[in-house]
Amino acid sequence: MTPQAEMTNGASGVAGGEVIPHEEVRSQLDKMLSSQTFRAAEGQKSFLKYAVGEVLAGRGSHIKEYLIGVEAFGRGDLFDPRLDPIVRTQARKLRARLAKYYETEGLNDLIRIEFPKGSYVPSFTRASSVSEASMPAPNTADAGAAPVTLEQPAPIIPKLEALVVPTPLPLAWSGNWKVRALLGLSLSLLLATAVFYYFRPVSGDGVMAAGSSIAVLPFVNLNGDGAAEFLSDGLTDDLIDSLGQVPGLRVVARTSAFRFKRKAMSVQEIGQQLRVHAILKGTVRTSGNNLRITAQLINVADGHPLWSGSFDHDTNDARGIQQEISSEVASVFGSHLRHKGNEEEAKEISSNPISEKQHEAYQHYLKGLYLWNKLTADSQKLAIEYFQEAISEDPSFARAYSALADCYVMAPQVLTASPQEVIPKIRAAANKALELDSSLGEAHIDLAICAEYDFDWATAEREFKKGLDLSPDNAVGHLWYAKYLGITGRKAEVLAQRKIATDLDPASAYALQSVGGYLSVMGRYDEAIEQFRCAMALEPNFGLTHQGLGVAYVLKGQSVKGIAELQTALKLMPGPRREALLGWAYGVTGQTAEAQRILSSFLSQSNNAGFPALAVAQVYIGLGDRNRAFEWLSKAADQKDLDLTLKWDSFYDSLRSDSRYQALLRRLKLS
Repeated sequence: MTPQAEMTNGASGVAGGEVIPHEEVRSQLDKMLSSQTFRAAEGQKSFLKYAVGEVLAGRGSHIKEYLIGVEAFGRGDLFDPRLDPIVRTQARKLRARLAKYYETEGLNDLIRIEFPKGSYVPSFTRASSVSEASMPAPNTADAGAAPVTLEQPAPIIPKLEALVVPTPLPLAWSGNWKVRALLGLSLSLLLATAVFYYFRPVSGDGVMAAGSSIAVLPFVNLNGDGAAEFLSDGLTDDLIDSLGQVPGLRVVARTSAFRFKRKAMSVQEIGQQLRVHAILKGTVRTSGNNLRITAQLINVADGHPLWSGSFDHDTNDARGIQQEISSEVASVFGSHLRHKGNEEEAKEISSNPISEKQHEAYQHYLKGLYLWNKLTADSQKLAIEYFQEAISEDPSFARAYSALADCYVMAPQVLTASPQEVIPKIRAAANKALELDSSLGEAHIDLAICAEYDFDWATAEREFKKGLDLSPDNAVGHLWYAKYLGITGRKAEVLAQRKIATDLDPASAYALQSVGGYLSVMGRYDEAIEQFRCAMALEPNFGLTHQGLGVAYVLKGQSVKGIAELQTALKLMPGPRREALLGWAYGVTGQTAEAQRILSSFLSQSNNAGFPALAVAQVYIGLGDRNRAFEWLSKAADQKDLDLTLKWDSFYDSLRSDSRYQALLRRLKLS
């Protein structure tokens, strides 16, 4: 029985199968906590007491870096291990202090409490016995060992030696140099075997090592011209999407990966910032109809390559090369692509060269991805055209339909299209994508958003869960789901989804500022302001961060700072939604003339198709005009505006005592 296993009957397990009564472990813990070695080490005492207590309570598997920071060190639920290294620092100090204790005061103690490398879960051993796990494993290389799994306590990638976790030897063995030498040799062999099995290619349904993660850096366009940029960037996007289908593999989102485009940084530096095990990078060069792609998968821990490949083909083979790279990388992690469409497509491509039409479809698909990710009005229009061309050229291209649905989902925000206009288009494209490939999680997320527009909240949740089950690395999907939870009033669940998004997209200002939005809504303004500042450090000119910061300042009562931030947000992201928040802020801070100026401008535009009624309502809320506010909120409901977050945003606090508020909730099927 291991310390991570659930324990019963008041006994704690050791590797050799012996059980140690809980009272003996507690007695040993009490002795250590009151010892001279630990007397002044408050941080390490807290760590030790918490971890041992969790194991004795049968919760060893729950011990994670985040929980230690929150529960042992009182960091609060906003504790971010990436920004605060307290757990890693105290873990190193605790291991050193334990070693010192057992060399001095605890020299003759019968019970040993220690922390194996790579784990925050303590082990308990009896010094008078030698467990089988302490002995060198015979013929390890021939034993057909399973891939080594690794507890992931720290965001910085663990060293490879952490893969081998020896059980502490009793003192009777520690002084024998021959035994130590033999043990050292055996552990070296174990380490080599562990590394081999952890990174070996596995055929069939092999299971990858737990906690593996990868970032796909933007492939470098060696031609140097803008015309070929779409191919290198589009190929990178497609690889991120494909590798997201590998079961259990965490793939860093595009936003974070592309922050390192053209950055002169080492793989280790990038890997540590993105908290991944491996980096995939490559180059693309075209010459006429000739295409050369190189790719290399690098282990962040030591900078050594795990796999590399070079492909020289006709440009028509770009789609097949992408599939081949994805399959090779998946095999390095001991897994395979789950995406059924990819598997079938790869087999088809390997046996039959794709047609001219399929080649053109893939080229248009890559151009569409390249433009979609720019998220501007003009780029979205062109992306839609390219995806439509791809579908026209290859009607069986499932991911082109899914990408088209994604464009329509963003259309109300980016193109100011009305929901009534895009809902049938989203539904048609997403359903066709799933008809061709039922494993496309993104298409289920698109259908969830369609259901939200119809106020069909049960269907929306079902589709969100399907989508995130199939595409768990979809950071934007988690943020959409968090918004759904906010709309439906499930505030307690919002933070978890937004934190998942920040883990998947650690360098994304969009994801980080979303956590600030949660804190602001919950009335935790100081923490919200600090979170927005962290997001601003990543991307100083991101309008949504300035918007959220401005709202938090206004709600806190710091109107001058708040209005300044909202003015900056409007400059960075012009449009009625940003201007409406500024009008609201003017209204609630008594600057009535400025609020009325914005309101007059809105009313003159309100007859234009696509102008958001919610913008007018928010200015009326700021001015304290409830009657007009409810009138325009009703119009916003007619427009199916998903930014009408009545149960979520603080804007609506002044309306909640009004009977019309409850009537509006019923109309939205939220009550």
